[in-house]
Amino acid sequence: MSRLPTERQSGNGPAEVTRESDKYWVPIVAKTIDLLDCFASELEALTLEEVVQRTRLPHTTAYRILHTLTCRGYLQQSGRKYRLNRARHRLKLGFANLCQQVSLAVEIQNSLEKAAAAAAVDLLVWDNDRDADTAIRNAEAMAREKVDIAIEFQLFEHVAPVIADVFSRARIPLVSLVNPHHGSAYFGVDNYRAGFSAGRALGEYAARHWRGRPDMVILLESPRAGRTVQSRLVGVLRGIEERLGPLTQVRIEHLDGGGARAVSREAVDALFRRARRARKVLIAGINDESAIGATEAAHENRAGDTAIIGHGGSAEIREVILDPKTPCIGTISFHAELYGPELLKFALPIAQGRSASPVHYVAHEFIGKNFLAKVAAR
Repeated sequence: MSRLPTERQSGNGPAEVTRESDKYWVPIVAKTIDLLDCFASELEALTLEEVVQRTRLPHTTAYRILHTLTCRGYLQQSGRKYRLNRARHRLKLGFANLCQQVSLAVEIQNSLEKAAAAAAVDLLVWDNDRDADTAIRNAEAMAREKVDIAIEFQLFEHVAPVIADVFSRARIPLVSLVNPHHGSAYFGVDNYRAGFSAGRALGEYAARHWRGRPDMVILLESPRAGRTVQSRLVGVLRGIEERLGPLTQVRIEHLDGGGARAVSREAVDALFRRARRARKVLIAGINDESAIGATEAAHENRAGDTAIIGHGGSAEIREVILDPKTPCIGTISFHAELYGPELLKFALPIAQGRSASPVHYVAHEFIGKNFLAKVAAR
């Protein structure tokens, strides 16, 4: 008559499997897994004494396991401290995206998903839903998942330090995407130079169509995004002035469109109703959504000669630009299709603890009606 397996009960938790309760149980394997699990993250370094304290393994057993795992490359040793070797396991990236309703964000995510699959990297995705509190909760969720590196695309400057602190305390390296975060590596466009390119294109339009004499320049801003992103619009003014000269006689309007299509449309609509004498208007949106909103307002008000440029280069604004009747003359493309492979090249060395540059600027370029018409005709 065979003896039924017995299990030791540990407090109120699940029964503990032992050699006596399961004939297939391999104690040394279980102890090795316990030892590996005692490291909170790949960035944490522990001494033998700290490992013994966390695992409650005998001192000699813990040392022998540490020595074996180091020899086999699963751990790295530096002096008296040990740390996990990230190169020996499949990396796990966490990506908190801006919003599933923003075309550029969706395109960036698609590119990153394809690149992660090709590189055999696990990618976990969260949706910040363009909300500050949600972004913080998602950061906390990523920390609980113990991702090897966090990639953050969110809008609000005031919560950036909170998010950075979440990852800092979890010892998870952070890469901020498009909107730079304090205490993180940055991957995205040079915001000032991108805006400068938009300003040059707007100035060229005014020089060609109005002999360089616009009546008004509208800057659709998003102050909550922070000064670095706002520098796009600083660049816009500099770019216009480089082409046309000082704008001393030009009315310049700063509108808070919040980077949102509907809010930008309402702000521009209200301005057009107040300033009907302005017939030659240049408009720069801080992103594509604000530029599309401005385009809708210009159409509704039958505004005079208006030229609008966005930032991002999303598929949605490309369709708007292709319409020959639209005042939207172009956008600054951030090349979302390149974000996946280039972002992995930038992020993986950081995740693996290797030295890496703190900033990677992606290429940007102005794309206008003529360029898109040629592409569509192919």
